[in-house]
Amino acid sequence: MKLLPIFLIFILIAPTAGVLLLHAQSSSSYPIGMSFFPLTQIYYTNEVVGAVNISSMYIGSSYFPNGQYFTYGNASLQLNVMVDGLYWAQDVALFHEINSSSFDITFVVNVWDLGGPFTNSNITSGVVSTYQGLGVICYLGPTYKVSTPLSLVLFMLINSSYLDFGYQLGNKVDIYYSVPIGGQFQIGGLSVRGVPNDLEFVFGGPGGGSVVEMYVNGSEELYFENNGKLQIVPQAFSVGLDTAESVIGITSSANLSNICMPFTQLSYGRDDVKVLWPVKPQLDVKNNGSSVLVTLTYDGKPLQWQKVELEKFSFPSLLKTEEVGVTGSNGSVMFKYNSSSYVIYYPGNFSLSSTYYVSLPYLSSVTSFLKSAYDNLTSFISHYNFKKTISSFFGHKSSSIAYTSQVSINYTILLYILAFSIGVVISAILLKFKH
Repeated sequence: MKLLPIFLIFILIAPTAGVLLLHAQSSSSYPIGMSFFPLTQIYYTNEVVGAVNISSMYIGSSYFPNGQYFTYGNASLQLNVMVDGLYWAQDVALFHEINSSSFDITFVVNVWDLGGPFTNSNITSGVVSTYQGLGVICYLGPTYKVSTPLSLVLFMLINSSYLDFGYQLGNKVDIYYSVPIGGQFQIGGLSVRGVPNDLEFVFGGPGGGSVVEMYVNGSEELYFENNGKLQIVPQAFSVGLDTAESVIGITSSANLSNICMPFTQLSYGRDDVKVLWPVKPQLDVKNNGSSVLVTLTYDGKPLQWQKVELEKFSFPSLLKTEEVGVTGSNGSVMFKYNSSSYVIYYPGNFSLSSTYYVSLPYLSSVTSFLKSAYDNLTSFISHYNFKKTISSFFGHKSSSIAYTSQVSINYTILLYILAFSIGVVISAILLKFKH
């Protein structure tokens, strides 16, 4: 009887073995949720947290990048982050749909050493292997049956020289796996393999670079530890930059009803690539010759108590702050100023991007350095090459990487790999034949 799960696994993997090694994302599907990748600085932190609230969810069929059918009713929710640009750590919840309101969740850990094989002899649990020159740790955690609506938190901690993986499901909080890896989570910059060190909390297929048809109605929040406390990410994209798994049927949008506590709204729709926040507010300026009236709004609503600056042209520094004001309850502020040459500058506030207004159009060229964070982020994500991603299954595709070795995988490793790749379907087989 012990041969049966191995036989089933080989039936599943044999037709797809060739396509599981490398992956290039389809231009029409992406890992959807939210990610944080600062363009101008690097954050180092010891804790990252992703929280999701799901009111309803449907999981359909999944397919490999070549269009081959993979499985049905399985999807992954991944909290992914780099450690010192060298290790790719994944705390994953694999969902298996039982019916329209019931699901199994299996927690899975993947840790990749992008520099080569793991050499730490203190790794005593999980499956440690080398695949195509990269070190990998796979660990299959517990499985729970849940019903919607549901709330789930995935988190990772680095304590001293250990990397911990945990979850909170209902009232249960558990660190279910630890690996002896030190350092810090790095958010920003590029990894040793040239992939962005982003922090991402995204839905995708159940492994192998697969794309899944699904929808989710719910919300997400993403946090990282900064200056000793958890902080909502100050910038967010609607897609992940690292993982190769993707979805069709979920759209991610920003809820900015509280500009200091934004969160992501998930619903049925198109998986657009966009900046969730910071967003650029509307800046309206009226000049009557002796004063300048500035009104700041977003989505038609006035932005209250926001600092606004009036700058005048002054050489050689180009711009000099002449006056600073704060918008009132109607989102407006008045400056006493009788010159026709000035710049109104809004520096931004957490989920609101900076923006500016130039009184004389021919002077716009000298204010190019005021380009907003929103403009920079939009330019980055619209030109990003999504082909440089990492499959959550012993694979990586990058034009700058050449794999030089292939190793055989024993049956135990194969069990763990497939448990991750096809989600709880194989997990159920493992549990059934465990006794």
